[in-house]
Amino acid sequence: MKRVVLLMVLAAVVAMGVTVEAVVAKDKEGKMGAAQKEAHWAGTIVRSAKDNSTLTVRKDGGAVEKIIHYDADTKWTKQEKGKIESIDSGQVKDGNRVICVGSYNEKGEFHATRIDLRLHP
Repeated sequence: MKRVVLLMVLAAVVAMGVTVEAVVAKDKEGKMGAAQKEAHWAGTIVRSAKDNSTLTVRKDGGAVEKIIHYDADTKWTKQEKGKIESIDSGQVKDGNRVICVGSYNEKGEFHATRIDLRLHP
């Protein structure tokens, strides 16, 4: 009788270990998926730091700012007369309105794959 109880307790402990491991793995997978989802941030550039490859963009209609990271693979575009054109990053200045498209990394940093310059009407 003691052996049966001991085996049942052991089986329950093993089952709980497997379940906890599966939950942890699913949680990690969910976080990585969230980090890889496409994200958008639109607003006005308040600061640019070319040596750090960052833009600080203030959200439209608010006071919330986000640091946008970019690199050599980031595409820079603008829409003019209904056409989207590639531009040089040097054409984007403080005070310009931009829409940034990218994703968040595991540290929560926004990395832009595209930065679109929007001309004020």
